[in-house]
Amino acid sequence: MIDCNFAVYHIVRRFGDMTFMKTSLIILVLACALSCGVGDAAKSTDQANLQGVWLAQSESQNGIKKNVSYQYVFRGDKVTFIDETGKEMKYSFKLDTTGNLKLIIIQPEEKLTNSTPVSVAYELDGDSLKIVVAPPGLRPTEISDKNNQELIICKRKGS
Repeated sequence: MIDCNFAVYHIVRRFGDMTFMKTSLIILVLACALSCGVGDAAKSTDQANLQGVWLAQSESQNGIKKNVSYQYVFRGDKVTFIDETGKEMKYSFKLDTTGNLKLIIIQPEEKLTNSTPVSVAYELDGDSLKIVVAPPGLRPTEISDKNNQELIICKRKGS
């Protein structure tokens, strides 16, 4: 990691040429921003905003909608799915916010011999969460219920 304060001090002290100094400072600021994880801001913000209990309201696939009543509970890097009967399934997750679609990559906590991580797309807007699950073996292509994708609409509990 770059010690930004040390580097800025030495550039200002060492070079009198203002053009060179400005160019060096711009490069240094960009390097510091990248090394400090400014690019991960969306990921850390979404990680924090996902925390809590989300109540699934509806599911739809290819335009066919049905009401549902199950929960997702996000705590740290874990998510628990609680179905309508109260059965709990626990997973670990990480976010991938680098592409056009934001993804939640889910892995069962109990590693099964053939378990592979599953990527689901998400859209987070305040107290509203949309989750898109693609057919087995595929990744979501958009936030919709088209192409056999399942769109789950959730609301934050208490909102």
